[in-house]
Amino acid sequence: MKVKSLSHVGLTVSDFEAAVRWYHDKFGCRLIDDNTLPPAQVTALKDLYGLENSSIKLGFLRVPGGGVVEIFEFEEKLEPERTRWNRPGPTHITFDVKNVPKWYKKLKGEGIDFFSEPQNTKGADWVFLKDPDGNLIELIDMKMNNTIIKSFIGAIAASLFGRSKYKAYYAST
Repeated sequence: MKVKSLSHVGLTVSDFEAAVRWYHDKFGCRLIDDNTLPPAQVTALKDLYGLENSSIKLGFLRVPGGGVVEIFEFEEKLEPERTRWNRPGPTHITFDVKNVPKWYKKLKGEGIDFFSEPQNTKGADWVFLKDPDGNLIELIDMKMNNTIIKSFIGAIAASLFGRSKYKAYYAST
């Protein structure tokens, strides 16, 4: 068996409609499907959601160029917690963009707070911001060379590195 691809990432938001508008206004994402899980279904999945007798509104936002962000609005809301990078679990989602400094200037002008000015690591420009609910978003420009290597030649590189540089990770397979 093989994994076909990464399907989507999920984010919890406090206001479904506001999140749909924000992700569309800032990044061009479009709502392609929505649904509401009724209290009976949420209760049946209490080990997953940690809730009973509560509904969940969810939707799928198509990201331009590919990818999907699933958003959840829980009827029973909790206050957001600060993301701790040294705690196991998800930290952020990343949008692949062209010209991070231009994005930074545009969004900064719209009142978006960033953690720093754009940074550069191994030729890739990147910067972090938060959505209105505190979800961390990275904007990255991997530049043409890195994009080709990681996207199109990734399978070959993974196979080669799996037998050499990163072999110790896969010794049991």
